[in-house]
Amino acid sequence: MPLVVDPDGIEIEAIRDLVDPRGLRVVEIGCGDGRITLQYADDAAEVLAFDTDDEAIRDANDSRPAELRERVRFEVADAAQIELPTGEFDLALFSWSL
Repeated sequence: MPLVVDPDGIEIEAIRDLVDPRGLRVVEIGCGDGRITLQYADDAAEVLAFDTDDEAIRDANDSRPAELRERVRFEVADAAQIELPTGEFDLALFSWSL
């Protein structure tokens, strides 16, 4: 039986209570398999989501709907080493990444 991390959707609800992602350029640190990313990505202008786990990123790319392929990128990267351009993002998210 697969592990269901947040069956009640409390995590995404808490994020949405704090910030509205509509129209924002989002960077998500430690996205894993994209379980949170794909819950807000429809609203965001664009998303760069990354994680060090290449298998999880493969899963995230495989589960990304076709309509999000232009606006949502999943990449293998380490937060301590990735170079992000200053001012490119409106919002940074991370969950379960510490």
